[in-house]
Amino acid sequence: MDVPPMHPGPVYNELLVLQGDHRSAYVWEGELLAQTLRAMRVDNMWDFMKDRDLHPRVVQRLRDPGFYRILEIGRLQLDWSLITALIEQWRPETHTFHLPIAEATITLQDVEVLYGMSVDGLPVALP
Repeated sequence: MDVPPMHPGPVYNELLVLQGDHRSAYVWEGELLAQTLRAMRVDNMWDFMKDRDLHPRVVQRLRDPGFYRILEIGRLQLDWSLITALIEQWRPETHTFHLPIAEATITLQDVEVLYGMSVDGLPVALP
């Protein structure tokens, strides 16, 4: 019994609008067999995404749970000195930052205000 060769690529390309730019296209064509593939860093992802339009169905999937706002905000500039200073002030036993002026913590409401994301309603979870 002869088994037909199986193509390792996607069967349908309708949703894979960026497939031509993706490294997997080269792998499927046998052009990158010897190269080690690494995960894309978040910094590279924002550079990659800023000049591309997402498929309308992907946008809708991000809008429904309220995550599209993250794409609208884009890349955040991190202050590593501030992060280090906050780590030094973190007390895991009380889940608070012990600052010279008072104790502070990050709440779900803070995330809601900073990112403009709704925290009311049902949780977002995979089936």
